[in-house]
Amino acid sequence: MIINGAVSDPSGHPVVGATVLIASSPVRVPDIAALTGEDGGFSIAVPVPGDYRLVVRSEVDLVEVTVHVAAGEAQVAVALSG
Repeated sequence: MIINGAVSDPSGHPVVGATVLIASSPVRVPDIAALTGEDGGFSIAVPVPGDYRLVVRSEVDLVEVTVHVAAGEAQVAVALSG
């Protein structure tokens, strides 16, 4: 199972190099994190369906979002505010 997402700034431009990490999950997981690429995109493999709380940290902002993974993959768009 995969969480695919994209991080953008308040203007809608991709945020490169933001850290995306799993803060909580339905089962215990090791520290899992990803960096956003040139397009602001990231992908994180997760072990089981359920709700995952992600923390997205850039140079200027920190945002938390919850993503529900049912089966296969989940998509999430994260808009930073500052």
